[in-house]
Amino acid sequence: MNRILPRMNAVITSCVALAVVCFTQTASAQFPFDSLFPFSKVDADPGKDYKLTEDDGPWLILACTFRGAGAESQAKQLVYELRKNSQLEAYTLYRSYDFTGTVYGRGVDQNAAPVKMKYANERRFNEIAVLVGNFEEIGSSDAQETLKVLKHLHPQCLQVNKGGSTSQVYAFFREVQRRINLTPGKHERGPMGKAFFTRNPLLPASYFEQQGVDPFIQQLNEDVQFSLLDCPGRFTVRVAKFTGNVSYNIQKGFNAEQKLSNKLVVAAENAHKLTMALRAQNIEAYEFHDRTSSIVTVGAFKNVGTRQFNGKLQLDPRIQGIINAYKAQRQFAPGATQVSVKPKRLAGIPFDVTPEPIPVPGQSVSSSFARSR
Repeated sequence: MNRILPRMNAVITSCVALAVVCFTQTASAQFPFDSLFPFSKVDADPGKDYKLTEDDGPWLILACTFRGAGAESQAKQLVYELRKNSQLEAYTLYRSYDFTGTVYGRGVDQNAAPVKMKYANERRFNEIAVLVGNFEEIGSSDAQETLKVLKHLHPQCLQVNKGGSTSQVYAFFREVQRRINLTPGKHERGPMGKAFFTRNPLLPASYFEQQGVDPFIQQLNEDVQFSLLDCPGRFTVRVAKFTGNVSYNIQKGFNAEQKLSNKLVVAAENAHKLTMALRAQNIEAYEFHDRTSSIVTVGAFKNVGTRQFNGKLQLDPRIQGIINAYKAQRQFAPGATQVSVKPKRLAGIPFDVTPEPIPVPGQSVSSSFARSR
């Protein structure tokens, strides 16, 4: 043993000297041991503003939100702490809300005008959200582990001392809840104990749609000359919808081999006739058939419109033009004092009272267009 120790010391000294030489020779190149540590350090600079972009996500964790005086400062401090102390990719997202204007509900009033409504609590305010992560799937082990860790963190900037204040939304209410909740695992949670998964709001909704069309729906539309499945755009405007019915056995489920009802056949025929009549006018029309209805659409668009600073969507002028061209006319009925709604027609077939933009089917149509109103 006494003879081995000097040899070990000599070997260690030689290795250290060699390492120093190697580091000196490769100072301008990549660090020689970088390949042994594949996880890069998360950037954390108190002077930077880590705003959320379309390149982040697509799935993230909403850690908490801030509102009022000091909101921006506290949100930035939290982002910095999460990045520096916990090595978590954190971002800020700014949003403005306006609940002072008039909104329109479904249906029409006695004058056939859209129903006007107002918010119960009229106000305007700004909020800043702090989001964490860059997850491809929320079910992945790293996403679930990050959520678990985040819920139990106690960042310094979120600690509310006696007599102190915070801009975190519902901070005091949640702290009271945490203290009275003695359930194991929940009582120990921190101020971000209500964190949850959300998608990147800067990405279009179509990004998250499940691709692929139901095989039965594909079969229904495969021989259609102007099928909506062949539409080159991501969005189109539905100008007419014809509803049929179909038998459904709760115990056996849907039977793809069963005969279609007469109403569904009539719906499909009306959609086809209207599509061909529009095409005869050199209008880019498409038809689409589902298990319960058939629709006719006009146009192919990459986007529906532009989101304004106040959060409202300004429709593409071409889409708005299609809606105006085919929406129902308001007129006074002979001898009546109230306004009536008269749908427009082509080839004797009525259009919808109010056409609306919809996504071109890129997901199972049984869930895609069953939701459309």
